[in-house]
Amino acid sequence: MPLNNLLLSSCLLPGKTSYTENGVEINIKPSSGETILFFLIDNQSNPNCKLRQLLGLEQEGMKICDLIVFYAKESKRIICFVELKGSDVKTATKQVITTHTYFKKLLKQSEPSLNFIAKAYIKSNSSVPQEIEKYKQELKQQFGENNYDISRNSDLGNFLRDVDYQPKGKSKKSR
Repeated sequence: MPLNNLLLSSCLLPGKTSYTENGVEINIKPSSGETILFFLIDNQSNPNCKLRQLLGLEQEGMKICDLIVFYAKESKRIICFVELKGSDVKTATKQVITTHTYFKKLLKQSEPSLNFIAKAYIKSNSSVPQEIEKYKQELKQQFGENNYDISRNSDLGNFLRDVDYQPKGKSKKSR
């Protein structure tokens, strides 16, 4: 099934570049020449979205992240898996990794030549640095250096635009 028929249209938040769930917000201010699309994929928040079924994640207990944010400018294409969490960073990490894993598998079957950078962003209000570092390492293994963050920052802009984005707490020298 080609990606353009993936039923993502029922998940699209037309014209939206921000989303709030349970008081946790994520946003991006579009710049000239950018395409930014927000897809609300969690069927608890968006019952019309059938991505969970398409990915084979409808078994009980399997959770998927809240949003997929598509970002494009010139030849750069990014698909960002976003989870908005108050403090449960462990569950949020599992949700973005699971969604990415199943999404990637589906794309290999339907669109093997599709080229994009996969990223993960968890908006969290957690203040336990040791716990956050542990989950950042899991995200790094899945998404690669600089393609993940767990942050209190609601603005997704710098993270999506900069392929050399540095998660807070890391110095540029350590690369």
